[in-house]
Amino acid sequence: MTSKSLLIPTQKKERPASICSATSSSSARSYSWTAAFSLDQLSLYSKKTFGEQEEKKKRRQQERIKQIAGGFNHILLLSLNDCSVGLYRVLDHIHRRIPKIVETKKKVRSSSQRVETAILDIEDVRKNVCELEQIESFFNISQMIEQSIAIVKKPTDIK
Repeated sequence: MTSKSLLIPTQKKERPASICSATSSSSARSYSWTAAFSLDQLSLYSKKTFGEQEEKKKRRQQERIKQIAGGFNHILLLSLNDCSVGLYRVLDHIHRRIPKIVETKKKVRSSSQRVETAILDIEDVRKNVCELEQIESFFNISQMIEQSIAIVKKPTDIK
């Protein structure tokens, strides 16, 4: 590194007010001039450095705040998106399955109506059969059929 004087870029290249002349014959005077120059420069430089450090600290804090806010926004969007995706999947499932369920329900209703009709028909037939057994003329017809079959089975001797 090259040695440079402690000169702040915003400071003009003028001598500080505490220095009267540029040349000095005594070493003590030279020392005080250098010390005065250094102290003036040092106080200005320290103020500038302190201000720069504060600005850097503020910038770092702002960057950190932006980073945290960005992360928070990202997490919030992810959580909201997860809810949204979940609701979308439920809605999609409903849209896909409901028509099939409605069609199945219609088929079940028509089948149950046909079954109900068949059950009523079977009950009517059972009642009718029970009533037929109770009718005396059917009993007589049954006996006549049996007698006819017996007559047909007898060998005929008339020949």
